[in-house]
Amino acid sequence: MSIASENEGKKWIQSAVALVCIFIGYTIINFLNYVGNWFTIEARFSSYFILTQIIGVLSGLVTFVILMKNPKSSEFLKDVYQEVMKVVWPDKNQTWKYTFIIMIAVTIFGGIFFLFDFAANFMLTQVH
Repeated sequence: MSIASENEGKKWIQSAVALVCIFIGYTIINFLNYVGNWFTIEARFSSYFILTQIIGVLSGLVTFVILMKNPKSSEFLKDVYQEVMKVVWPDKNQTWKYTFIIMIAVTIFGGIFFLFDFAANFMLTQVH
């Protein structure tokens, strides 16, 4: 892997980790707001909203720093990026062909399951 693509890989990895950390912070903020509503914490604690924002942002930042500074996680993410770059994605014609084949297969199997279900229901109504 050349230096240019290695730097490109670092940018993609850092961007992906940053997006995940933003999502983590957002989720924690929403969770703490729900907890505040459930237990009426914000009514008793005037700066609860600000505290939830700070906790969410700090948790996202701490997660980012831990993931990027840990050599094992950095190496793992680098290996994942290298493997993803080796993937050969199908072109437009192959994608349409595979989609059409899957739609036909799902329709056929759905019809078979319908027939089995119909037959089982018919036999059960005859027995009962």
